[in-house]
Amino acid sequence: MRILQWGVYLVVFCLPLYLIRFKIFNIPTTALELMIYGLFIIWLIKIIRSKNQELRIKIIEKLIIPVVLILIGVSIATIFSWDLRVSLGIWKAWFIDPILFFIVVVSIIKNIEQIKKIFYSLIFSGLVVSIISLIYLIQGNLDIQGRLQGFYNSPNYLAMYLAPVLIINFWFLMVFKKDYSLRMVFLANNLFLLITLFFTKSFGAWFGILVALGFGVIIYLNKTKNKKIIWGIILGIILIILIFIFLKFGSIQGKLSINSRIGIWQKAWEVFKMYPIMGIGPGTFQDYFPAYPRWGVPQPHNLYLAFLLQTGSIGFIGFIWLLIWFFRSGFKILVIDCWLPITVLMSIMVYILVHGLVDTTYWKNDLSLMFWLIIGAMTAIKNPR
Repeated sequence: MRILQWGVYLVVFCLPLYLIRFKIFNIPTTALELMIYGLFIIWLIKIIRSKNQELRIKIIEKLIIPVVLILIGVSIATIFSWDLRVSLGIWKAWFIDPILFFIVVVSIIKNIEQIKKIFYSLIFSGLVVSIISLIYLIQGNLDIQGRLQGFYNSPNYLAMYLAPVLIINFWFLMVFKKDYSLRMVFLANNLFLLITLFFTKSFGAWFGILVALGFGVIIYLNKTKNKKIIWGIILGIILIILIFIFLKFGSIQGKLSINSRIGIWQKAWEVFKMYPIMGIGPGTFQDYFPAYPRWGVPQPHNLYLAFLLQTGSIGFIGFIWLLIWFFRSGFKILVIDCWLPITVLMSIMVYILVHGLVDTTYWKNDLSLMFWLIIGAMTAIKNPR
């Protein structure tokens, strides 16, 4: 199974390759998607040939219902979509592909050391992306608003990929205090990531990072049992967040940003009330939204509204169920010998949910895969072999 483990690490490292798009027999696909299919086929062959089948169905019994609900919800929305081609593409790339990868992860990843290698894969992937993005910055290759987007289609897309990497890198920097060489690598990576994220000018990313790191630090300090320090940090984080919000939305650009999002959210809620059960076809929200000055609105700029709209009430229930399982499992197994990976995983999920208040931090190829990777890693820690 070693080749499959390295296959998982390689897919994680190559998440940005979804941007390499082409067609096979007139069917749109990506380089990342072909890697997932290749890995899944190899895994399936090994499982069929193996006398000691290791498919961990029993381990994920509690996950079967929410996963099935999500799939039922998005499938119904896709079947009744007016633009079946677009919706099928999203159904395949943002749900089927990540869940196939999730199945391989929960079958192959067995312990904390392997999960750390997944973290390393994300860290070095983020390092490559940030270095390339900084080259774009040096060349002055920015978007119309002067924001850095690198080779991504949007500054927010770049920020949403690098923010979880920064969270992982932060914790690894804190841990490797004695290993000078690794510490220098993580320190340099942190510097690259911070500069890149700064020039994306993504308020949602920074807000999510701040809350996620605060969440992780509170977990860490709770082990010291020093309640005064914990409450001091909580109050400090609240103060920083309030200042951050004031500085952001005190500007004209900030007010325009939040006003436009409020308008988008109101329209999204109106559309949901029209189709509360079946939802609308994935990827068709922009067809319900009137033409908007300067940019289109392919998603409702809110993670929760996106799930409500594009998976219906059924899929949304599955999504919330999955999150409850994730955090309940994390807090139950948060013990001294594995506090680091648990803290990292839960911090990333907190980031996804907080940034998701103002953006769609799931509805993209790499982000959906990262979401299911985190769920799979939590499953592996909960049920080590």
